Amino acid sequence: MAREFERVFVVFLDSPDRRLRSGDHFFDRSANSCRLDRDKASHYASSSMRAGAVDEWFKASRLPRKKDLQLALCLNASMLSRAHAEKPLEPVVTERMFRQADLLVRATEVFGEDGPKWMATPHPLLDGKTPAEFATNEFGGEKVRSMLNAIEHGGVV
Repeated sequence: MAREFERVFVVFLDSPDRRLRSGDHFFDRSANSCRLDRDKASHYASSSMRAGAVDEWFKASRLPRKKDLQLALCLNASMLSRAHAEKPLEPVVTERMFRQADLLVRATEVFGEDGPKWMATPHPLLDGKTPAEFATNEFGGEKVRSMLNAIEHGGVV
């Protein structure tokens, strides 16, 4: 999954002022885990992602429904249907894509192929919101990340 997200970021973040190379990696991989490179993400998080990235990001995310994508990225369906593929989106969308990609990769480490399903299932500890919806800002993202860590290590959620 991380490789698929990297491909989306490399293709859709490329611009004349910020040259990406095909060998650039947004995720650091070790034997047991894969983590978002936060330095690289912070460098690119203020860049505009092109609207065409949204469909490719959705495929990479393996989220069950488009509605889950809209909730995770705070995008509405009508805006997406009107947006030309080359239209730049607000930089906040790029930042959300990085955060959500990081959490989806983490959820997949914890739950295997059911990770995206877990991210799209309402949870009582998140006020009945899905983890993806709850993580639309960094504070919510930290809570979801903490929950995933606790679940993986058998701690208290």
